[in-house]
Amino acid sequence: MSRLDDIPPRRWERDGWVITTDREHIEAEVVCAYLAAGDQSPGIPLETVRRMIAGSVNFGVFPGEPDVTGMVGYARVVTDFAAFAYIGDVFLLDGNRGAARGGWLMDCVEGHPDLQNLRRWLLMCGPRPLNWYKRRGFIEPERPGFALHKTDRQIYLRAAGKAE
Repeated sequence: MSRLDDIPPRRWERDGWVITTDREHIEAEVVCAYLAAGDQSPGIPLETVRRMIAGSVNFGVFPGEPDVTGMVGYARVVTDFAAFAYIGDVFLLDGNRGAARGGWLMDCVEGHPDLQNLRRWLLMCGPRPLNWYKRRGFIEPERPGFALHKTDRQIYLRAAGKAE
């Protein structure tokens, strides 16, 4: 059993929109389609996305009741619940941006009661949202070599025999 199993689902509402952490409402197919179409995870298998969801605190964005409307946005947090959290896969599908929905999603992520008092938050993003995250208090590493990463953008395509 994981700490994730002990966290009750949370729900936020604003102007008819809903953000929920209830894994029952997180649509793996929507997350998979979004990630597979991007540069970071081309060809990501649905089963991999399901495992990512199972191991994360998930935030699904809905333009109404989750049982009635489809999920149009998402974010997830991988954490030890003590000192560290990684925010990943943040998106709002085209046509659902605006009205400060991205900010609201991040407010829910950062304000989640089980994600408080963490020493370090990490996220990785492309150049387009960089300034938006900086306005939210995220900064680039202050010293060279402080934050390193290793990314294999072809891993899922290679596994499917579709790598270039």
